[in-house]
Amino acid sequence: MKKIALFSFCFILFFCSKNNDPNIFTKQNLAQQTYKETPSANPSGSYNFYHGGQNRLYHYYQPLYMPKNAPLLFVLHGYNANADDFMDWFEMSELANEHGFALVYPQGLKDSSRRTHWNAGLTLSNVDDVDFLSELALYLQETYQLNPARTFTSGYSNGGFMSYELIVKKPEIFRAAASISGTMSLKTWSDRSLAQAVPVLQLSGGLDRVVPPNGLTNLYGGWGGAPKISDIMLFWAELNAYDVQEYIEQDQTKITKYLNSNSNNEVWYYLIEDLDHSVPMGRNNTLHTPSLIWDFFSKY
Repeated sequence: MKKIALFSFCFILFFCSKNNDPNIFTKQNLAQQTYKETPSANPSGSYNFYHGGQNRLYHYYQPLYMPKNAPLLFVLHGYNANADDFMDWFEMSELANEHGFALVYPQGLKDSSRRTHWNAGLTLSNVDDVDFLSELALYLQETYQLNPARTFTSGYSNGGFMSYELIVKKPEIFRAAASISGTMSLKTWSDRSLAQAVPVLQLSGGLDRVVPPNGLTNLYGGWGGAPKISDIMLFWAELNAYDVQEYIEQDQTKITKYLNSNSNNEVWYYLIEDLDHSVPMGRNNTLHTPSLIWDFFSKY
């Protein structure tokens, strides 16, 4: 019997600021290195990973005092964006320092319109990003003794699309996903019969006109065609065999959590009604998205 619990909720305001800790991931302390080069004592830096006949850029970060068998978190940028800028403002490295996990910010290649992208089952390119990101994950796990059972993917917009594609196609590698202002592409949704039970976090804006919660109807490039996000969340909840549903509402935020009383697998859906196609970062009493992502992944 599905039970619905309604209770009050209050956001915690996170005050985020830069500090002088040399352990913080910045462009200034990135050393240009190449794939298969022997890692240094502090391996954080920019690297190339040879895949598909070319070098693929990625930025790797780990705390100076990270335990062995630590989690690995992929953070994927949006469409026509770059990993360099994304890692600067997303404020995830401070959480990595505090909680002891590794980060990787890969760079997407250009599509047929010369815009950087992730090929989440799209028709804009023939780039095999599923294989690239999967091979990169295996390489990082082995090289830095990271935990294969705690490798997660997260992303904004197109990076959210790609995170869904990864957990559908490679659930044995990517064990949970967080999508921020993203959804499933038509191809990813069409391949959902391949999906396995994987925890999922989705954050959407009620005012988002780029990836609207009611579904992206424009079929150009293969982006649109999946149902509305609430239906997608129910699909993942049922796949994870949920038997408890919790609903939380506070001001402009509606949160639905699908839980399984016999396992840790959960599906969280955050709908912020006054949010557009952007990422709340804890300012002006908004949710701090990086902290929400790690709060979710830390359960696994």
